[in-house]
Amino acid sequence: MRLVRSRRPDSVRGIMATISLALIPGTLLHAMQFGAIVWLQTGWCLLLALLTEALCLRLRNRPLLLGLGDLSWLVCGLLLARALPLLVPVWMMALAMLTALGLAKHSGGGLGRNRLNPAMAGLAVVAICFHQLLYPAPDPQFPWTAELTLEELLLLEWQLAARLEIDALSGATPLKTGLLDTAAPYLSWIGYLAGGLMLTLLRLIRIEIPLAMMASSVSLCMLAGHTLNESLHSLSLGGYLLTAFFIATDPVTSPDNRSARILFGITVGAVTELIREFGLYADGLCFAVLTANLLVPHFNRLGARFHRPWYQTA
Repeated sequence: MRLVRSRRPDSVRGIMATISLALIPGTLLHAMQFGAIVWLQTGWCLLLALLTEALCLRLRNRPLLLGLGDLSWLVCGLLLARALPLLVPVWMMALAMLTALGLAKHSGGGLGRNRLNPAMAGLAVVAICFHQLLYPAPDPQFPWTAELTLEELLLLEWQLAARLEIDALSGATPLKTGLLDTAAPYLSWIGYLAGGLMLTLLRLIRIEIPLAMMASSVSLCMLAGHTLNESLHSLSLGGYLLTAFFIATDPVTSPDNRSARILFGITVGAVTELIREFGLYADGLCFAVLTANLLVPHFNRLGARFHRPWYQTA
């Protein structure tokens, strides 16, 4: 027990650095599958996160070096780079980052005081306002993004080249096409699962949320008519495991006690599956997380009732 605790980083900077390292395997596998666009988008998001964080700190008259030194902007940049659809223009990345860090984080009082998960808030604005401008998700088996050169990627990201004409059906997710049984796998889920388990062993995240989230998604997926194998396979699609281990487990925007965290995870998983099956969006993870974020005070009250007699809470 002492050995595990001694290895757990205690400072905010140490925690953020550890989370950033845990994100690398999944990002590396994602780049191997979908090409240079993953690294390019990550680079833009990190630069925009740094600039946005510095601007917000300056406007709030907070120490610049101290604020940047906690590395929270680094984690937000890495998460948003992976959460955003591939090949979004740079101005959309900037808008998402301003929403994430400027509105969700700093307008709420800064680090540790935000009500909504910053990365998911930034993604939600882009998904709602500009859904028709986003490219379809590339097919994991035949990723069209891997064929684009660096010059083509830069021109497309800065919207200096004509928009690509891509068959939307070929880029639809397996859940939308009903081909879960023959779907090619995303590689990144292996890296994010490994990174999430590492954070669990270091006690930086609580495993109740990912487990409850996956259990509720698989259960609803089966109720929707999919087999057990298809339902389990759906957990590897999109950014599900990234969200389960790195976003939904954010200690600031998730509940305080174990029972409440289980309710939180069930809600995220259930809303995600409902949107996947019946909604407009292929994933809906950001809306599921934000919905659960808003319900955290209620989850905390319900969770507290499981730890003391009902007559004491009446």
